Amino acid sequence: MTCSRRSGTAQSRCWPGSPGGPGGGLGLIAAADLAVCADQATFAFTEVRIGVIPAVISATVLPRLHPRAAAELYLTGDTFDGRRAAEVGLVTASVPADALDEAVRGYCDSLVRGAPGALAGAKDLLRRPGSAELRADLGRLSALSTGYFLSDEGREGVTAFREKRPARWVAALDGGSADHAG
Repeated sequence: MTCSRRSGTAQSRCWPGSPGGPGGGLGLIAAADLAVCADQATFAFTEVRIGVIPAVISATVLPRLHPRAAAELYLTGDTFDGRRAAEVGLVTASVPADALDEAVRGYCDSLVRGAPGALAGAKDLLRRPGSAELRADLGRLSALSTGYFLSDEGREGVTAFREKRPARWVAALDGGSADHAG
């Protein structure tokens, strides 16, 4: 299941995923902005058992996994369930199978309430490499934050918050009847 704004660009869209089928796809799951699976879903990095390594999918998988878990799962090839996938960072959440569609729908409902430009900017933050130079990084992040606060979307969002009303982009989705959470 995916959700996005029709007017959004491919880069600024958020793609929630709900894995559940057999075989492959772990790299795609890791590439999703949000991934929700059923508790009983099973996963495994079995490449070492057939004499190869999960090299290509490592580009998206390793940044998601906790380092010790990555070593355990890559080296053993053992099968793990949805709860473990959430625990190690492969998926965002694991839920009972009968709650899967509702959980994905909940993320979609939340995502479409975000300002498109702010969602794109947040995704850029999530993808940026770590910085060894904290002072320089804080300066760049401060400038980035200022840019978003001064943008049209930032000004509208802050004004809407102060006025206890939904921002334009939320009101348009809800036909003007969005509730304000603040």
